[in-house]
Amino acid sequence: MAEIALRNVCKQFDSEHYGVKDFTLDIHDKEFVIFVGPSGCGKSTTLRLIAGLEDITDGELWIDGELGNYLEPKEREMSMVFQNYALYPNMTVYGNIAYSLKIRKVPKEEIDKRVRKVAQILEIESLLDRKPAALSGGQKQRVAIGAAIIRQPKAFLMDEPLSNLDAKLRAQMRVELQKLHKQLDTTIIYVTHDQTEAMTLGTKIVVMKDGLIQQVDTPQNIYNHPVNKFVAGFVGAPSMNFIECEVEKEFDKTVLIFVTTGPVKKIYITGPNAAILQRDYIGKRVMIGIRPEDIYEYEEARSSGFAENSVGIRETVVTREMLGAEVILYFDEQYKTHAVRLEPSNQTKVGENIDLYFDPNKIHVFDIETEENILHLYRKGY
Repeated sequence: MAEIALRNVCKQFDSEHYGVKDFTLDIHDKEFVIFVGPSGCGKSTTLRLIAGLEDITDGELWIDGELGNYLEPKEREMSMVFQNYALYPNMTVYGNIAYSLKIRKVPKEEIDKRVRKVAQILEIESLLDRKPAALSGGQKQRVAIGAAIIRQPKAFLMDEPLSNLDAKLRAQMRVELQKLHKQLDTTIIYVTHDQTEAMTLGTKIVVMKDGLIQQVDTPQNIYNHPVNKFVAGFVGAPSMNFIECEVEKEFDKTVLIFVTTGPVKKIYITGPNAAILQRDYIGKRVMIGIRPEDIYEYEEARSSGFAENSVGIRETVVTREMLGAEVILYFDEQYKTHAVRLEPSNQTKVGENIDLYFDPNKIHVFDIETEENILHLYRKGY
């Protein structure tokens, strides 16, 4: 069992710089929790605070109801998997996996039994006599995970364990980690800057920026209901498109008008979202966000019933990416490049114009100054 709670945890490096600030989070038994964010956001520092490799400046860390601030790393009963594998080069795979048990003077028969069981789980039985230099990156990572598993810890802490692997191997290892989590039925806390890893692996995602938590939620809620512009832009590939608009009212409809010196481009919104914007934002500027997959060509928009909600959004394709199952077209608007994800049958070429239609129910609206998601805040009653 591993119930971990962080209460207002801070890590201060000097009088002005915090690695982590006011970090509060509950990690429940058997969860797969992902800390995600850009480089320098504090995610690895938070992991090291939990592991005991860094001292907590302020706040409290609780492990299964026991205050853990002053526990030595070995007393926390956690295993850590590092980015660089951290294997002993002069030992065989068997020796690396068995090492933590040997120094605890576990009987040889028990060590052998557990090493072979771990090797079977990770499908590395044939590698037990090899040394790390003879292994591929993926094999080394499996050995490092095996060395962590064999201790049977309360929780596994993983610090960007797949970042040194190529794209194909990362995809394979993501599947293996998901299977491993189900097999071991234990808590995993995992750090990554890769939002694809976060979305595919985690049961709970913690999005961080500048040492602060931005949002904690399930992958689906993080994707569909980001609390602010940072979260919205960080999660998703290609990332969400952001376009500055003015909010106006035409009869009973709310209209978002692109801020542009060219032809008028409008999106009409009705229903609860329109009412929210009419309440406080008529005549003001906002930043709208829409994901590439929520922008359509005319025929798809018409069949979905929202073709009449977009007016005059004609864009020139500046780049085209054919990805087999989909095509990504890029266009420039407000001096920034935006993306639209369409069916692979689309034949629009670079330099040609395309009429685009925004799904009004999938539009996010952000306050220009605070960058908070206006629609999300109103739904939550703030």
